[in-house]
Amino acid sequence: MDMEFKVKEDNYNSLLKRKEVLIEVDHEETGTPSRIELKKAVALKYGTKPENVYVIDVETKTGTQSAICELQVYDDPKIAASVVPRYIHVRDLPSEERKKAREQKAKKKEEKTKEEKPKEEKAKPEKAKEEKPKQEDKKEEKPAPETPKKGKESAPK
Repeated sequence: MDMEFKVKEDNYNSLLKRKEVLIEVDHEETGTPSRIELKKAVALKYGTKPENVYVIDVETKTGTQSAICELQVYDDPKIAASVVPRYIHVRDLPSEERKKAREQKAKKKEEKTKEEKPKEEKAKPEKAKEEKPKQEDKKEEKPAPETPKKGKESAPK
């Protein structure tokens, strides 16, 4: 699919070695373009690989037939790997690969929680022993004597 778009902004960030691009895509006959289509079209325009293009945001306002898209085109994929957040990497993947990446993340979370549970169980009995003497100390304390209330009832007449 050959996609036509207008470049609204095109800035080069020399520190991060990337182009920060803001484009407007008209999509009157179809729905909002997918991130993969956007990556391919922008990569073709800038003469780079789609792996070096990251779609940060795609926004179509209600009732309009155009989308405003924010993209980043990196010179070096190694820099992109360290700068672009993980969720953007996952979001820009095709749907099947995205599902696999999310499943792997869920498995890692489960493994971490299994490792943390034995540590917590060992820590709980120690805390219970420490708390018991504190409760006994509180019983030995005597309550403070009551002070007379100031107000209409205790005021002399």
